[in-house]
Amino acid sequence: MKLHHKALRLFISVSVIVLTSSFLVYELIASDKAMNAYMRYINEKADSSFLYDKYTNQSIAAHLMRTFSSPQEPASLEQQKALCSAFDSVNGTHGFNLTKRNYQPLHGTLQTTSTKCSEQLDDIFLLPSFDRAVNVNRQQKDYGQGLGTLEYKFRYYVDLKNNYVYFYDLIDSRKFAIHNWSFLQKGTLGIDQNDIDGIFTGRTVISSIYEDNLTEKKVMSFLTPVYYANKLKGVVMVDINKENLQNIFYTSDRPLVWRYLDVTVSDTSSGKEIIVHKSESDLFRYVHYEKDIPGGIRITLSLDVMYFIVSSWKIFAFYLLATILLLNMVRTHFRLYHNVTRENISDAMTGLYNRKILTPTLEQRLQQLVNSGTLVTFIAIDCDKLKVINDTLGHKEGDRIITLLAKAIQTSIRKSDYAIRLGGDEFCIILIDHPSELTPRLLERIRYNLQIIAQDRSISFSVGIYNMQPNDTIDDAYKASDAQLYLNKQKKRTDA
Repeated sequence: MKLHHKALRLFISVSVIVLTSSFLVYELIASDKAMNAYMRYINEKADSSFLYDKYTNQSIAAHLMRTFSSPQEPASLEQQKALCSAFDSVNGTHGFNLTKRNYQPLHGTLQTTSTKCSEQLDDIFLLPSFDRAVNVNRQQKDYGQGLGTLEYKFRYYVDLKNNYVYFYDLIDSRKFAIHNWSFLQKGTLGIDQNDIDGIFTGRTVISSIYEDNLTEKKVMSFLTPVYYANKLKGVVMVDINKENLQNIFYTSDRPLVWRYLDVTVSDTSSGKEIIVHKSESDLFRYVHYEKDIPGGIRITLSLDVMYFIVSSWKIFAFYLLATILLLNMVRTHFRLYHNVTRENISDAMTGLYNRKILTPTLEQRLQQLVNSGTLVTFIAIDCDKLKVINDTLGHKEGDRIITLLAKAIQTSIRKSDYAIRLGGDEFCIILIDHPSELTPRLLERIRYNLQIIAQDRSISFSVGIYNMQPNDTIDDAYKASDAQLYLNKQKKRTDA
């Protein structure tokens, strides 16, 4: 195949790849836009869930404040006696239900710094209202919105005035106890005294991410103030841990997204983060989305490109199939073109070039070579006594002789040379840059190869050699070599 044909084939093949790849890129861009919108939806769903938790916390705190502010009947002696009999101490921690539920009115565990049950008498009799408020909110439905409101999150009330903490759930105080009652002021939850005294005025805030003493894992908390007599009495808290966040962010409508989604919740001030979920694959980020929500929390969502590959395998299959088919069509077209071109200038019987190869283009190329000092040699070849063979043995045998001679010529020359069957038993060899002193060796090689491939018959031929001169046409050079061939035949007849 000629160089310009190869270049054209390469150009068309590249164009095919660019065309089909453009379709794939378009699908990738469209999918990227769609998934960015879906990432916003995930973020909004999480923000709505957090908002619902804030609302729940505020509802519990409001119920607790109403209880604390409402007139209450004094506890009876029997109630006081039952209360104090249930007061317990474990490893320096005091309170109720420390290891098991030994005080039935309370659903959870109360821990305090006080060694006397009488110091929290009024509050303890009111804490069942906290249990009722938590239980009522847990029974509420989210109407299929996926806000995670049915989760049993860890809720508790911290009383800053009387220094006690009441957990809605039972806590084994042999394994965990709060001793540092100034943790809010020291900011270990990400909330310092300024937040409590200033900004923290009746609304729920999100704490920074911190390591929980109970689970020793990173959590963030929602804190809602509880006021009594216009003074801050305590804080209602709910912890949001990794498992809660997984339930909030889980893409139940698209489980495949979850497999390849990275979810991180980070604190914008401290830089601490909770890695909610990791993708099964880590090729490169296909979609990346970040959003800051109120409270100094940043949500980062990253979708790996493997999601697009797995979810769009039909598109990839179509892309690969279309590209392969189109490239194969290009290859087949040029192969057919090459074969047709070759057949057009090839001799059907011998496979050598035919007369059609002797074009003005070839003539111009040969003249340029001669003018530049390159030797171009024409060799005319004629099979001896072919007419006698045709007359005695038939034309079929004569054609066989011609074919054997053509094969001997073909196997003796270089790829850069031209072997041409002009017609009948007339052949022409055009040698490019072949030293004159080596031409006799070439003829001997043809005779030797002829003896090998035609061992059953003695085949001879006559030759005429002419070195093309400047301004010679192909016709001039061939006639000159043919004239030498005629002289060679005459000599053979004379010698015979």
